[in-house]
Amino acid sequence: YEFIAKLLIIVVLFLVISMVFGYYWLLLENHSGKTSDLITDAIELYYNGNDFSENSENAEIHKGDKFKNISVILAKGERSFLITNVLNGNETPVVWNNLPISDEPSASLEFCKKNNVKPIIYKKDFLEMHLYYSPDDLIYKVRYYPFFLLGSIVLIIFMTGYLYMFMRRNEKQSLWIAMSKETAHQLGTPLTSLNGWREYLTELSKENDEFSQFEEGLREDIEKIGLIVERFSKISSEKEFKMCDLKHIIEKSADYISKRITIDSDKITIVKMLDRVSGIYANAVLIEWTIENLLKNSIESLKDGENGEIIIKLFEEKEKIIIEVCDNGSGIPSSIKKNVFETGFTTKKRGWGLGLSLSKKVISQYHKGSIFIKQTGQKGTVFRIELNKYV
Repeated sequence: YEFIAKLLIIVVLFLVISMVFGYYWLLLENHSGKTSDLITDAIELYYNGNDFSENSENAEIHKGDKFKNISVILAKGERSFLITNVLNGNETPVVWNNLPISDEPSASLEFCKKNNVKPIIYKKDFLEMHLYYSPDDLIYKVRYYPFFLLGSIVLIIFMTGYLYMFMRRNEKQSLWIAMSKETAHQLGTPLTSLNGWREYLTELSKENDEFSQFEEGLREDIEKIGLIVERFSKISSEKEFKMCDLKHIIEKSADYISKRITIDSDKITIVKMLDRVSGIYANAVLIEWTIENLLKNSIESLKDGENGEIIIKLFEEKEKIIIEVCDNGSGIPSSIKKNVFETGFTTKKRGWGLGLSLSKKVISQYHKGSIFIKQTGQKGTVFRIELNKYV
């Protein structure tokens, strides 16, 4: 379907361009040329027609009147013409209108001669005048019309595409907010019930120590579910920024993920290379969520049976604070590299494809920063986050 759509777009564009230039070159040029030829023939027929004069003197008078009438008619019709006075074989422009070359009578005279424009010649005694009627220059006047039309079509296509993308982005935004609110709401009800059960187990554990370990495990799970609810509520609410210590947030995220590695935990090492950086205004809960998503993604990309190493870096670079998550995993194929941050895209058999898209939303939309793949290959992948020092 994608190939057919691209082919259809190419065909439509070819037809549009062909129609524009075809109309311009064939129809308009043909019409302009025929009109010019018709006017030229009419002028020659009128000027060279029989005067029915009794003598040659009256004939010359009529010729002079016709010469004058032709120039007046051409001027009223805003046609291009040039009258020259001929003396000793030299032509000097004396009267003109709508010259082919603006404000350049001598150059326009050369233009007429070069294009073999046949003049109407009037002679009387020592006076000789030539009238050059330049063919209709409509084609010359609208020579930029096809490019203007094509530019307008391209602009309309661009604006339509931008509007479509804007509507899709807003639709996704609304969907995210609705889904986040609904998820937080749905988790809130069982969370309240679990808190009640935890309190009940707390009371039982006072009388029986066997319930203590159940109460402790339930408490950790409730705290985790509460954190998830808080994250979803934060991402669907107004920005709640405060001064944050990024080093502390990253250490907390890395320690949390380190304790919960379930795949060859003995062969996976998380190395923290964290400089002391300036505190920034941010949402600590969402930044922590983003770091966890990147660390989980790196862990899942590690090669089976080999020692895995994940390095998380924090440092300053000019007016930016940089966070990099580096792994020595299998890398990301170039064919899917551009899709990894899209909602719903995943290469895992089990997964919703939300982790990296949520990370993109948190960094780009909420914190006005950027997150991208710095490099990837057989030696691993580096995800880079750039946050502004000053918000």
